[in-house]
This record gives sequence, structure tokens and C-alpha cells, in this order.
Amino acid sequence: MKKILLPFVMVFAGLLAGCSSGSSAPTLTSIAVTTGTPSVAAGLPATFTATGTYSNNTTQNLTSTATWASSNVAVATIAAGGTATTLTQGTTMITASMGGVASGPATLTVTAPVLNSIAVTPANDTIPVGTLTQFTATGTYSNNTTQNLTSMVTWSSSNTTDVTISATGLATALSTTAAPITITATLGTVSGNTGLTVGNATLTSIVLSGAPTVTIAAGTSYQFTAWGFYNDGSKHNITGQAAWTSSNTSVATVGATTGRAQGVAGGLPAATITATFDSMSGTAALDVTTATIQSITVGPSSTTIAPLTAEGFTAIGTFSDASTQNITHDAVWASSNTGVATISNTPGSVGLATAGVAPGGATTISATFTFGGATATGSVPLTVSSATLQSITVTPGVAGLTVDSNLALQAVGNFSDGTTQHVETVAIWSSSAPAVAAVNANTGIVTGESSGTAAVTCVLGGVTSTPANLTVEAFTAITITPASGTVAEGTSIALKATGTLTNGTTQDLTNSVQWTSSNPSVATMSVALGSYGQVTGIAPGTVTVTAVFAGQVGVASLTVTNATLSSIAIKPVNPTIALGSPQQFTATGTFSDGSTEPLSGQVTWTSSNIGVAIINSSGAISTTGTGTSTIEAAFGTVNNTTVLTVN
Repeated sequence: MKKILLPFVMVFAGLLAGCSSGSSAPTLTSIAVTTGTPSVAAGLPATFTATGTYSNNTTQNLTSTATWASSNVAVATIAAGGTATTLTQGTTMITASMGGVASGPATLTVTAPVLNSIAVTPANDTIPVGTLTQFTATGTYSNNTTQNLTSMVTWSSSNTTDVTISATGLATALSTTAAPITITATLGTVSGNTGLTVGNATLTSIVLSGAPTVTIAAGTSYQFTAWGFYNDGSKHNITGQAAWTSSNTSVATVGATTGRAQGVAGGLPAATITATFDSMSGTAALDVTTATIQSITVGPSSTTIAPLTAEGFTAIGTFSDASTQNITHDAVWASSNTGVATISNTPGSVGLATAGVAPGGATTISATFTFGGATATGSVPLTVSSATLQSITVTPGVAGLTVDSNLALQAVGNFSDGTTQHVETVAIWSSSAPAVAAVNANTGIVTGESSGTAAVTCVLGGVTSTPANLTVEAFTAITITPASGTVAEGTSIALKATGTLTNGTTQDLTNSVQWTSSNPSVATMSVALGSYGQVTGIAPGTVTVTAVFAGQVGVASLTVTNATLSSIAIKPVNPTIALGSPQQFTATGTFSDGSTEPLSGQVTWTSSNIGVAIINSSGAISTTGTGTSTIEAAFGTVNNTTVLTVN
């Protein structure tokens, strides 16, 4: 059987061999490269497909097996699998090859990168009212590059009542916000935003006047002032808001709400006086000596005032250790003839003498101080003239002001003897329309209440003043002067804020605006009564100062220099005045860079002979007798003097 099958097997094998030798496998003849994205922005991917055609007319996807190449790798590179990475604007040819067969090129055009997103910084910030914040818009592009777009985008605020933003991204906080507002930057169809909350300024520190150490005699007092420094660069007088304590009440006590410290006993370790407010504290040491009173000098001397007018008196005590001290608030004041004039012992008006209604007369004003068995009294004559009040002139006679702003009116009494005297604080003020313009009855300070007109007058001794015709209206802008100023570190200059009203008139808004400094470590702005708008240089640098009021903002640039004080000039030089006459001295500093600044309220004024004249902190003289006294103005180690002669 095996012999029969063997020939058949051999024949079948031969047939198979014959079939195999007569055919061959198909071969790759060409490659075609295609893409759905022949043009793409830099940074975006482009995907290519390679399709092979074989000798038997069949096709096969070779994308994952082909070798890919880019003719310009600076424009785009391409990886295995056919995905191109675009790099920069330009054109490149993409090819695929396999087994010695190369494709024809496919053109890839890479266009400029496109903007994908915008980031706005600072993100979700909280700032104080009145401050400026610079926002930055950063664009991220399709090629993962970034660009500062701050000057190219369109800026907007979701609440322009509380925050405005300029075309350059500078935001101004006008009022506090209950919830964050949205600051948006838009370029084309792409935008980015962030939240901004406006809150009240935060207290950062408290500094007490006289710190680190104040020295007084036992039985006398010292009025501390607490200055609060805030993160908006402002400086506030918080004396009446702070809680005051003394570390040792056997040495000194302090008014819990007033800050006036009273020396109890001398010769003991100093007491620490502390003012606390809003979880912050400031301290100063109060040293009380055992010195006793020797004499009191009262000024001004030989003064004549008109009926119904007032004059303030000062008492300077000389003590057993040869020290002198202002004891105006510690002495007991008296008038020898209260029918001619009375004098106040009431806090807030201590030493203020007010003439009676009847013309003509004389009285003696005295100040007595007693402590520890020692007593001293000083006195001066006060004459009330027989002049009668003829008229009162109020200035300005015509003025405009805006709602919520303040305007201080002045009233000058014209008397029958040809003399004039300011009577703002002794006259009684009234407004014809308090709902439009309200006036403080005792000071003449007017506050705008609503749009309209009002006439404000004052009355003294039956004489009615000329009216101040006031118009209350909206205003369109705030201007700060100087717009670009300089101040030496450690000194201060005064800035002025002026509002322009809708009718084109202007109003001094210095005492009404919210003052801020962009960098409290460089300069601080005072918003305290009597020093509104005063900017103090802390360290060299440049800050932006703002004055914000009723939705308007004024902006100024201030540079703090490192110039040092070279000299002080006092004016007038060597004046001669009559006993009882007033005299105001001024001090001007010249600095190492050649600049000058007014220093009258910053220097320390002294009079060498308080028996001739005493001088207050602003350089105003009160005469106490005839003779000469050397007047000195000192600032640090720099000083100058002039001689005052009183006849």
C-alpha cells in the first residue's frame, strides 16, 4: 500500500512547487502625506497621515510606521506617529519615508500664535478706600509664551461707583464694597478678570507725642496726642478714640479718654503711658520731677480788646530746677473784674478771656498754681476798649461748595475806633437754608447738605454781618497742588486739594478729601484737624498721593529726598514791637540739595527771656514785658536766632 501512495504524494508536492515559483508579494510604490490642518497657529499641533500604495494597487496606513521629517525644524518639528509641533511663524515641508520610498512634501504653514487666555493680577486683592492699585494683564498664547498686555487691553470695573479703572489699569478705590467687584481686561474676544474688595484702612501702629520720654513737674500735666498710622499711608489723630492707661498711678494718672497725664509724685521711676486702639498700642515714658513752682509768667501783657471779643492767655511756670513749663491747663485762672471780662477754666477753652458787653474798663487776668505747699501767681492787665461794633464782614462773600464738603467762613468785626478783630468764635452763626448749607453756630464752618443756595450770616452784640452767599452743587474734578512735589525725609510740606465745581468755580477741599499715600514707608499723609494735607517724608523714594472725595480723585506725585537741612532762616529779622502787640515768626529751611521748605510748624521755638515774650509751637509771640529776648528756631542739630525787642 505504501508503494502505491508514494507516487501520488510526490506528484502533489511537485504541483505545489510549481504554483509557488509562479507568484511574488506586492511592493510599496509610493507614499502620500495628508493633513486636515495645513495652516495652524504657532504652538498648536498639526496631525499628518501617511498612506502607502503598493504594486498590487492596494493601500495601507503607514502613519505609525513611517519615518517623518520637517524641512524647517525652526518652524515645526514632527515626531513618530505624524504629530507636528509648531514653534514659530513660517512654512515647512513635511515628508514621510519607508523602505527607501519617500513621499511628496505636504506644506505646513505656521501662523502667528493666538491669544488663549488673560490673567489679571493682583488676584482677589483687598485695598483701603482712597488708594490706587495698578492691575496687570498677562496674556498666554497658543505657543505657551506670555506677554504683558496691560496697555493693550480694555479695562472695566463692574461697579464704577466704588472703583474706577483707567485705560492703563490703574484702579481708584472710591468707597467701601460689601462684596468684591470684578475688574476685567479684554482683548478681542478673550478676557480675564479678578475680584477687588475695598475696605476701611487698617491701623498699623500708634505713636505718642513726646515719645520716648516726657518730663514734667509734680502737680503739672501734659497733653499726649496719639497718632494712628494706617496702611493707606494716612496719619490720624486718634487721641479721643484710644483707651489711655498709666503703669503707675502713684507717679502719674492719665485721662482714660483724653490722654492728658497728671504728675502725682516726683522722684520715682517713670510711669509708662499707653494708648490702645483697635488692638494696637503706643507708649511713652512720663518722668515726674520733684521741682516746685517758683514763678509764673502770663502772656500776652497789656492787651486791649473790644467788647464781646475774646483773647487767649498762656501761663509759663518757672520751677526750682530752672526748668520752664506751659502750665496753662494746670493753673487756676481769674479775672479781677468779671464785669469787664471773664476767663475760662473749662477744658477746651482754658485761659480764654471774653470781654463783656459794656464798653470800656480794665481787669487783671491772673493764673495761680499750687502744689506741695508751693504757690505762685502771675498776672497781666487786660483792657476792654470803649469801641463799639459797627459792622461785621464775612468772607468769602460769594462761594460754591459741594455736598458733604466743609467751608470755613471768616468774620471780621469793624469797630468805632478803626480797629478790626476776628470774631468767628464769639459770634453766633446761622444759615437761611440749613438743608442746603448747614453752619456750626459757634465756629462758622459750613457743610454742604444738598444742591441749592443759602445765605450764611453771623450776629454779635446785635450787629448782623454781611452774608456769605453760597451755592451747593456738584463738582467735576479735584486738583492737588503741587502736582509734583519734593520733601526732604524727616520733614513735612502742605498739599492743597482744590475742587472744580460744575459752574467753573473752585473750592478748597483740603480739609474734606480723604488723603492717602501709595507707600507709607516712604511718606505719610495727615488727615488730622489742623494738619489736613500735610505730607511727611519718611524715607527716600517716590509715592503717589491721592485726594478722593464724592467719586472724584486727584493725583499727585511726591518725591522724598535724602537731602539734609543746612540752615534755617527766621523772619522777620530782629523786629521791634510794642508791648501787647502780636508778632508771628516764620522759619524756612535750606537743604543740601539747594531746595527750601517752610518749617515754622516743625522747628522748636524758644524765647530766651520769658519776661519779655513767650512763643508757641507755631512761632507766634505773646509779649510779657519790655526788653529783648533771643528767639531761636531749632530742627535737630540745626538752629538760628533773631532778637526781638519789645518797647
